[in-house]
Amino acid sequence: MEMKFLEDLGLSPKEVDVYLALLSLESATIFEIKNKAKVSRMSIYEILQKLLDKGLISFAISDGKKHYQAANPERLRDLLKEKETTLETLLPELLSKYKESKSKTNVEVFLGKEGMKTVTNNILKVGKPLLAIDYGCRIFEFLKYYLPQFIERRAKAGIAAKVIYCESARSRKLEFRNSEYRYVPDSYESPMSITIYSDNVNLLIFTENPIAIHIQSKEVAKSYMDYFNLMWKIGKK
Repeated sequence: MEMKFLEDLGLSPKEVDVYLALLSLESATIFEIKNKAKVSRMSIYEILQKLLDKGLISFAISDGKKHYQAANPERLRDLLKEKETTLETLLPELLSKYKESKSKTNVEVFLGKEGMKTVTNNILKVGKPLLAIDYGCRIFEFLKYYLPQFIERRAKAGIAAKVIYCESARSRKLEFRNSEYRYVPDSYESPMSITIYSDNVNLLIFTENPIAIHIQSKEVAKSYMDYFNLMWKIGKK
């Protein structure tokens, strides 16, 4: 556990060996450290210098020889804080690059009903109005326990929805608050639902092994939005 933790802090395995050896030796010469840590004479100088640079060891000269000792392990806490500070400094730039990459087309594919829940939950995270086409209302069958909760959370979040069903769905009374609906002929029924929100598109494919696809792209979202608007005009209240 010590080895793994120290490596996670940025120490190489050999640096960990030398640091732990010094903790047990208290004060030691290069020869004593080399033997205790079982590292080569060629590498011990470089390792000690790196540990000195990190502030994890120090040395004193006695009888013309350097005697090294480990710094108080509290220094590890400082090292962790320094890494956190560095991360906070870099984070804005990293987030900027992340957002730039997200402005391009990004496609994620998930399998199973849990994957369908994952992409559907993204609608709540984005928090923008949605346009949905679920001709056969299959989502109510595949996610029958999860979907009512999602619809309630969406409504509470103030996320408006426009939804297109097939005519056969009228009798099921699948209409909810903060939503508008249109119905198209049953001939349009499909084993797939489409949801467009902001620059995102969710495609849920209702087969024996369900597939959920999340696409983030302005161009793709615009294309699906144009299709939705066309079907909305065809649909009846």
